[in-house]
Amino acid sequence: MPTSFHDSLNRLRTGMVDLLWHQWSSVGVAGYPRTNDDRIIDPEALLLATTRFGRYDSRLMDESIDWLTKFGRRISLQRLQGLHRSWPGVADPSVLSAIAEVLGQQVAHRKWRVLVDQAPPPSPPEPLFLRSDGSPAPHSGETDPIFAKHALLRGKLELRGMSQPPDPRARETLVFTLRALFGVNARAEILAWLLTHDSGHPAAIARGTGYFSKSIQHILNEMEESAQVLSVRQGREKHFRMYAKDWQFLLPPTAVGQPPFPHWVDWMPRFAAVTRFAETLSQPDIDNQPVSFQASQLREALDDAMPALLQAGITPHLRSSRKQRGKELIQTLLSDIDSLLV
Repeated sequence: MPTSFHDSLNRLRTGMVDLLWHQWSSVGVAGYPRTNDDRIIDPEALLLATTRFGRYDSRLMDESIDWLTKFGRRISLQRLQGLHRSWPGVADPSVLSAIAEVLGQQVAHRKWRVLVDQAPPPSPPEPLFLRSDGSPAPHSGETDPIFAKHALLRGKLELRGMSQPPDPRARETLVFTLRALFGVNARAEILAWLLTHDSGHPAAIARGTGYFSKSIQHILNEMEESAQVLSVRQGREKHFRMYAKDWQFLLPPTAVGQPPFPHWVDWMPRFAAVTRFAETLSQPDIDNQPVSFQASQLREALDDAMPALLQAGITPHLRSSRKQRGKELIQTLLSDIDSLLV
């Protein structure tokens, strides 16, 4: 049976909400994290994606804000802004600025107000939360004034205060553990990258961590002086590595045959690709359009998403679909889109 655009969009949105719930629960939000996901969590990517896909689940949105009001200092605002600029479209700028203003009310989180100052120009008010089909979900009762200031209509924000700090024994929260040890800065991300890879060139580490290549190069040269970070010349390039086994004390013992550290995932390009495909799948009445139009829209989305897919390392099947046409292209791409979050 042909797969519809509407069904694929629902599965993509549901998959994103489920993934975001799992990751927030893993870092301390009141919820139920999965126990079989060994992929490292990117704090800033998680927040940026939640500002868009959290609109489809009001509880997810509010519980993430609850966590941020208690542990927002664990988020790197510098990196958050850098990823937001590098991957426009992943975050909803109005939601991000509204959350930042909520946090900025607290003295401990006053630095978040820098995001409020970068809020997008005023727009017509719209409901914050959306139904599964993308239609607005009107609220009842008192309107929250902070979100209304950012043209987002919702009920009064009431937080439960049940969030907990990230569990340092959880493998997927490695970045939080390293930030607790070394501070909320690039060094924590660099260490996480090196511990989850055999070795890497500064440019590759910069792409994966979301920092400037020159900054990464400078920090790596300093870290090399500790004798914990090593380098080797490969042609004209200098590659860096660490002996991960010497750092296994950071995490609980692993099962036999399991890698000592979690699997690194470049979440921002993956989320960027998901967002671009969701944009195409959500076009009004696209299921009733001619096959030629549907195929052209999917091909355009694929071309736009290809740089992100290449960086995320998830292109083999999607790249082969470039040679296909019509219904074959549509079915192949819709099938592959379903697997983007696996």
